[in-house]
Amino acid sequence: MSQAAYRLSDLPSRMAGKIEVEPETGCWLWTGSCNGEGRSGYGQVSYEAKTQLVHRVVFRLLVGEIPEGFQVRHADPRGRHYTLCCKPDHLGAVLKKEPLRRRDWEGALARRTHCPNGHAYTPENSYLDP
Repeated sequence: MSQAAYRLSDLPSRMAGKIEVEPETGCWLWTGSCNGEGRSGYGQVSYEAKTQLVHRVVFRLLVGEIPEGFQVRHADPRGRHYTLCCKPDHLGAVLKKEPLRRRDWEGALARRTHCPNGHAYTPENSYLDP
């Protein structure tokens, strides 16, 4: 990943207007349409007359074309996986098999603090399978 100075103003205004910068992480969080329930899933946008994933469009517009056999992977500098983030510095083009191999599944589960419905996990409401 390049550490170039990417700017929201370099995106089409209708896309840039649906991105909010998260102060703590610097993530560019998509506030528009998503392909999941509620705010889960990936951001999507109509671009070039078809619905596309926002992080891929932003990557193509600001970084460059995605090489054949590669996909765009999310990860902020601290390793968290934000599907709504589309900041180019938090994205990278990797071989299609690479994300599954690199993903820390146990760590990802351990970092979860809330259920998909937004309820906090606490010792009182959580079951840990021995």
